Amino acid sequence: GEGFLSIWQVNQTSSNPKPYLSWQCHSKTTSDFAFVTSSSLVATSGQSNDNRNVCLWDTLVSSSNNLIHAFTCHEHGATVLQYAPKHQLLISGGRKGQISIFDIRQRQVLHTFQAHDSTIKALALDSSEECFCTGSAEGNVKVWSLTGYGLIHSFKHEHAKQSIFRNLSAGVMQIEMAPGNRIFSCGADGTLKMRVLPNAFNIPSDLCDIM
Repeated sequence: GEGFLSIWQVNQTSSNPKPYLSWQCHSKTTSDFAFVTSSSLVATSGQSNDNRNVCLWDTLVSSSNNLIHAFTCHEHGATVLQYAPKHQLLISGGRKGQISIFDIRQRQVLHTFQAHDSTIKALALDSSEECFCTGSAEGNVKVWSLTGYGLIHSFKHEHAKQSIFRNLSAGVMQIEMAPGNRIFSCGADGTLKMRVLPNAFNIPSDLCDIM
């Protein structure tokens, strides 16, 4: 909860391993990260007092000077990140349900829109980078076009909110997009589900409860 990001070497044999790198990315919390273009460039999402809630870092530079760019976005914090390498775009979701699209080359916000009415807790990108998927604290799953930002499909109440308390303990927990237009999601309701996007190869939108 202190906003630090740590990078570890997995081949350490020490009985008391320590991070290879560790630095404070955000003043309050760091919620997610993604490697951008290479293993030395990292994007982070989180919450900072100055609302610089999405940042780019160069891990080859000393921690006192490794901030490349900070985006002021997502009031009350950014929660999730995905990087689209083919388009060189960064996608972030926030606590207020907004999605922001960033151009990494120009280092600017291309578009921001309201995707959900509650915190975005999960984000996944299609391998073709034609679309991406979001999951929220109220349990809804939505699929969006990456280029036009339009809503492709909405799966409502996939993982319905079970509590009136904190959003972070409810709703969609994780999303993955798989070949065949399949979407896997798991939630705080204890279920793992698979959806097939409708109108793809004329396959109906069947729901499979796996667990």
